[in-house]
Amino acid sequence: MEHKYAHTNQSVIRVPTFVAVESMTVTHVAYVLLLVGSALLSGGLGAYALFVAREDPANRRLLSLFALFMFGATLWSFGDAVQLLILDVQTKVALETVLNVVTVVPTVAWLLFALSYAGRDRWLHRRVHTLLAIEPVLLAAVSMTTDAHDLLWSGRELTRTAGDIPVLVSGLGPAYIAHVLYSYALVLLGAYVLLFRARKQDTTFRGQATLLTIGALVPLVTNVAHFVGLGPDLNFTGAAFTASGLAFWLAITRYRLLDVVPVARESVIDEMRDGYVVVDGNDRVVDANPAAERLLSSSLLVGEPIAAVLPPDADLLVDASEGERTEFVVGEGPNRRFVDADVSSVGRGDASRLLVLRDVTNARETEQRFQTLIENSSDIVTVLDADGTIQYQSPSTERILGYEPEELAGTNAFDLIHPEDREPLAEEFFEGVDEDGYVARAEYRIRHADGSWRVHESVGRNLLGDPAVGGIVINTRDVTERNERERELTETNERLDRFASVVSHDLRNPLNVAQGYVELLEDSVEDETLRGYLTEVETSHDRIGRIVDDVLALARHGGELSETMSVELESVARIAWSSVDTDDASLDVVDSTPVDADRDQFARLLENLFRNAIEHGSGTDGGSAGNRLTVTVGILTDRQGFYVADDGPGLPADLRDRAFQPGVTSQEGGTGLGLAIVADIAEAHGWTVELADEGGGARFDFVIAER
Repeated sequence: MEHKYAHTNQSVIRVPTFVAVESMTVTHVAYVLLLVGSALLSGGLGAYALFVAREDPANRRLLSLFALFMFGATLWSFGDAVQLLILDVQTKVALETVLNVVTVVPTVAWLLFALSYAGRDRWLHRRVHTLLAIEPVLLAAVSMTTDAHDLLWSGRELTRTAGDIPVLVSGLGPAYIAHVLYSYALVLLGAYVLLFRARKQDTTFRGQATLLTIGALVPLVTNVAHFVGLGPDLNFTGAAFTASGLAFWLAITRYRLLDVVPVARESVIDEMRDGYVVVDGNDRVVDANPAAERLLSSSLLVGEPIAAVLPPDADLLVDASEGERTEFVVGEGPNRRFVDADVSSVGRGDASRLLVLRDVTNARETEQRFQTLIENSSDIVTVLDADGTIQYQSPSTERILGYEPEELAGTNAFDLIHPEDREPLAEEFFEGVDEDGYVARAEYRIRHADGSWRVHESVGRNLLGDPAVGGIVINTRDVTERNERERELTETNERLDRFASVVSHDLRNPLNVAQGYVELLEDSVEDETLRGYLTEVETSHDRIGRIVDDVLALARHGGELSETMSVELESVARIAWSSVDTDDASLDVVDSTPVDADRDQFARLLENLFRNAIEHGSGTDGGSAGNRLTVTVGILTDRQGFYVADDGPGLPADLRDRAFQPGVTSQEGGTGLGLAIVADIAEAHGWTVELADEGGGARFDFVIAER
């Protein structure tokens, strides 16, 4: 053996002696090139896997482990190629020591890749990684102290194979043998995991798993043959990775290995919201996911009888047939959960069964909530079939009609209807039977349990096509008292209308006659005292006329509106002002806005406000300069609406709270109906009228609700 040395002024560095290219045999060159090619192929596959991983975040861990496996094979093959070009023993030993540690990388990466591919993600956590790293760490420690022991090997020397290839031969130590067996175990375990996963997969995944297993086992078989002494001294494991690379390349190109991978078991089973439990033929737990443990509030240990964690009344597996569903309750009080369970067999000829558990607590609580609402509802809920037979009657039936709900179930609903209402109601009902979703409203008389007839209003909806209902749903309420009140109100309005007619005819006509005579006397009476008396009579006639007008307005119109439209505040205000005897008062419209209102009623409202301001403000000291009253109209700045204000004396404090009540007035001779009319018209429009504190004068704010 020859050694070359590089001399420096500090130390002597040993430079490895390489085989001269011209002295290499064809076999030597071919094997080195084969190893280099294997390294390039493995490295290329690893790089491609990393490239795909960048575009596929969901499978990034799986693809990264495959890339690590390939890069480990790359180092193995390339290291073997370099070693075959070195001649001095010391360098060869140093390189092989490093390679022994490097060989752990592909075996560990292979196992982790297989676990990830097979969906065994629960094993891919830090604790498993730590356990797998123990052997490589110990091996590295032993390798760094090989000069002090023979745990790895002994008696290393250089020899040449039949192809004149320089290789090291030595005796194998116990640490080396343990390392080899550990590596074999990892490879075989990964192959088992893959093949077990592939047996229930479709053609694509079975093809992937088969080629992956072949690619892993070829180097293993080659290494075993070298380890037991079969064949030449040359270790073909690094070269065998060429076959692995070809197998993996075929899996990539034909079976789309890096594009289509099985969904991880944990992604489907362990992360699913439903519980998943597999039991064997003896009803012992074989597998379970975290959701099942949460639903059952118990840890599910493999081999534990499933009956030990199920409620006593949940006989799921006793005479359970395929696809049978049942429901049971877990826990008590606020922790109570309703669980729906489905039992099915795992496979043909397999006594194992699968339990799928679903939390239906929200659905059951919702059902109970609605059941409670229906039971306590003031309305009756009825479900009829297509011929009118009662399928369901809510508990409120007993309170409203005096019948027990069970008493009416199965009877025909039309038997309870008044004979005069039965035929038209039946026609409406059967007209809607053939139309899905048909909705109708009806009012009719129905017989109470005490024999009396009650008036009911019902709304029916055809839900025969809804599998959750399968009937026609009727919501009914008793409107007997409401109709009686409406009848009484109608009679009252009719009497009021008759009264208004009497007032209009029987009071206004004599009033007109009296006024005519006053006018005749004014023409013939010259005495000033008598003329003063006539003036008082005329004033009283005017007051009576205003009272008649106001009473008629309240009785006949009140707050009744006709058609509403957008009208301009200023325009209606000026029209109303022109209809009032304003004396020397003035109107000031400071700003205007469109208002949605009944024009005539709006004008009546403003007229009453203007008249009220003038009657209470004229001849007082409350006006502005010169005692001239000014009425101001404008829009509110802080809310939507308008206001009417005057600078007169305002309302006395003791009348402010009663200002809008009929008959309330601060002026002798006033009717006290003007502001009552204003309030009625505002309410009919949906406005809120407020008496604002102006600090002098009166101001009325009309707030319009936003729509």
